[in-house]
Amino acid sequence: MGFTELNSVEHYIVNQLAGLNLNQSKVAETPLQPYSAEWQYQSSEQLGRGVNEVLVEPQIKEALLRLNPEIQAKPELADEVIYKLRAILISVNQIGLVKANEEFFLWLTGEKTMPFGENNRHVPVRLIDFENLTNNQYIVTNQFRIHHRETVPRQHMLDS
Repeated sequence: MGFTELNSVEHYIVNQLAGLNLNQSKVAETPLQPYSAEWQYQSSEQLGRGVNEVLVEPQIKEALLRLNPEIQAKPELADEVIYKLRAILISVNQIGLVKANEEFFLWLTGEKTMPFGENNRHVPVRLIDFENLTNNQYIVTNQFRIHHRETVPRQHMLDS
């Protein structure tokens, strides 16, 4: 077997995090020597999302409910946060990749707030628990493919 990015880099990372050797023809059901007991391997098919979806929304919703008492009390609020996250992805062509990444970073680090508190008080929304890392779910996957619609380059739009 020759070395490829798949069997040398991707499989190595999966092995280091979840203890699975994906280079074997039959993958063991349980991790052999996991880096952390918290990491789980899921194939991209097991993630349960469409190829046009960048976010794995069921897992985001689960994290929002688990880490935010205000959202846990009103689960429909999780949909508002997911809507905001989706809006960042959609706006990349208008605001640029750097600005979109900066905005998403603010959400990931818990610096964004929403009016979910008592009397519509703004409270931080947590996607990751940085204080107690065991409250997070860690999943590693590979070959996470995204199909994106084709866009017309701006120069072609100006020439038309």
